[in-house]
Amino acid sequence: MRGRFVSLGMEKETKVMIAELLELRNILADIASELYGDLYVTNDSFWDSPTEQQMAEVEEKLVNLGHTTDITPEQLEAARKIAKEMGMDDLFEEDEI
Repeated sequence: MRGRFVSLGMEKETKVMIAELLELRNILADIASELYGDLYVTNDSFWDSPTEQQMAEVEEKLVNLGHTTDITPEQLEAARKIAKEMGMDDLFEEDEI
């Protein structure tokens, strides 16, 4: 029985860690928007910046904790537009949806 309580405690800790990382991700996105503009991913100065590196670390930690994010059709369409603006519209296949 003790093992089950430890497991439940770890699940709660994981949820707290995920919540904190999601908050940090939002803060970093706000910082990136202020420094590089709302479409910061289209700004060459963003890539390899300390902000981008921290965002990548946060995303990696979220993945390692098992967090997933559902992508909406609107987000996918926005990603396609950004990729097209950056000359990378070949990233998306027509039948990928």
